[in-house]
Amino acid sequence: MLFTAVTLGFFAENLREVYVESHREKQYMHTMVQDLKEDTIRINESIALSSAKANALDSLIRNIYAKPYTDSSIKMMYYLFRKYMAAGTEVAFSQRTINQLINSGNLRLIKDISISDSIVLYEINTRQILNQYTIYHEQYQQKAREISNRIFDSYYLLDYSRGNANKLLKTNVKLKLMQDDEKVLKEYANIVYGGKGLLNAYVTMLKAQKRRGKNMIEILTKEYSVE
Repeated sequence: MLFTAVTLGFFAENLREVYVESHREKQYMHTMVQDLKEDTIRINESIALSSAKANALDSLIRNIYAKPYTDSSIKMMYYLFRKYMAAGTEVAFSQRTINQLINSGNLRLIKDISISDSIVLYEINTRQILNQYTIYHEQYQQKAREISNRIFDSYYLLDYSRGNANKLLKTNVKLKLMQDDEKVLKEYANIVYGGKGLLNAYVTMLKAQKRRGKNMIEILTKEYSVE
């Protein structure tokens, strides 16, 4: 009888542990879906902003090479510079659940290997996307900003923010570049061009991550009855 009692106690403890872990697994997957939905919203915003910025950088490059400059083309350069060059488009991914699962070792709670693999892959791609943006920002956007200090006169920008930068196109003030040195302008255009390429690659990576996230939401919602 003692043996039976011990055995039953052992099984009861195992069942309790299985129940607790199953409950924790479901909780993690519920918050995972919430995180993925937040990511999707932020990714969509970043794709739109980054794509608009890449197009603007292309226009800026074309204007730099379109000599001789006119009053309109200089205003356009000031407008594109003010509205887009310093604009940040990085995605702030919701990494709370992924970090908890990986850092605590609780990824083991997920019984379906394909789901745990997809979570790990999503996290890996998140890091790659963040790294891509860091390279763009540090190696191109920062350098472009340094060179722009020798080209654009901040005096003409005092009354304009990114929100009302379009008014630069209609101003009656005759805008002037600080210098017309072809070497400096070409150096600036080259940096902007390199940044545009990285930004376009960043958008491509975001679109792929969006598809991964959408697929994971569908699978987790069905597998764990997430409402």
